[in-house]
Formats: sequence, structure tokens, C-alpha cells
Amino acid sequence: SIKSTMGIKGLAKLLSDEAPDSVKLVPLKSLHGRKVAIDASMAIYQFLIAVRQTSATNPAAVLTNAAGETTSHIQGFFNRTIRFLTEGMRPAYVFDGK
Repeated sequence: SIKSTMGIKGLAKLLSDEAPDSVKLVPLKSLHGRKVAIDASMAIYQFLIAVRQTSATNPAAVLTNAAGETTSHIQGFFNRTIRFLTEGMRPAYVFDGK
């Protein structure tokens, strides 16, 4: 079952109820040569959460700018984009909201 607290309310349930085969995991290499839309807000959120999960025993995992602001999420976003490009995908980041 698909769970989500972000995005279009009720979409995950609708898809799992009405079209259970519409969402599936596929290897990245199967998307070679394809344009892929990515929820930019969700991607950034994932990296921000990952940064919060670093510990005092692993301080090198947190990157900061000259002002001391965390920038690890930007590096993560960049690295993921490079991975997609390396796999031959053409990512299109979609920003929505008000």
C-alpha cells in the first residue's frame, strides 16, 4: 500500500485502489533515454531529513556555507541529479505550490 503525507490528498489511496499496478519500482537503467519528472520539494525534503539524522560521531556528513547554514541537502540534490544523468535519464524537477 502507498502511504504519503505530502502531495495531492487522496491520490495514493485512489491509485492503490483503482490502479494498483500504476506504481512500481523499476531499476534506474530501465529509464535510460527517458524524461523523468521529479517532485523537487519532496527530493529536497528527503535530503533535509537525512541531514538531521547525522550524529555527533559523523559531523563531516553535514556541509555548511560560510554563514554556518546547512547545505548538505544541496549537495545531495546535485549528486542525485548526476546519478540520473549518468544513467541516461533526463530529470525535470517540478516545483509546485503557492
